[in-house]
Amino acid sequence: MVRNRTGKVAAKFAREWVRDLKKVKRRRRGTPDARPTRNASPARQASYRARREADRQQRNGRVNGTAEAVTTADGRHTAVSVSDGPDKIYPHHREVARALDSVPQNLRAPWHGNCALPQSLSKLLDRGVDPRGGAIGAARIRAPGNPGHGAHNPCCNSCKSLRNEFDLREAL
Repeated sequence: MVRNRTGKVAAKFAREWVRDLKKVKRRRRGTPDARPTRNASPARQASYRARREADRQQRNGRVNGTAEAVTTADGRHTAVSVSDGPDKIYPHHREVARALDSVPQNLRAPWHGNCALPQSLSKLLDRGVDPRGGAIGAARIRAPGNPGHGAHNPCCNSCKSLRNEFDLREAL
């Protein structure tokens, strides 16, 4: 690129002058909380569904916890769950239970097995859907007005083994 007499950028071998760089508009992209399109990646779909579930739980009066969504690699199936106490969780599928049992005692989180990820995976596996190669999205549930509500929540130590076992991609 070279500049002409007026200071505008011009293509070196073209006769037409290129517009001034300051006037070129950047293509706008959607906001992270925008609704995904039909062709959205599984990671974006999972992240969106998790934030939507966190908002729903907040409206129902919940002020803490995590909402998590698992979307299959083809993006057709999604399961959503929230972290809960041991008496309210969805029963674990045998593959999920095996992966959770393989976590050493010293690496287990205090809420081991009560996370939303094992519940979401169990729901998909019970429906006969293979979640391998899919994506997971997690969102924090906080009180209304708390800026941390809906923010990404990374996998705990217990769920990292599930993420690796099922080859899941963590969406931010």
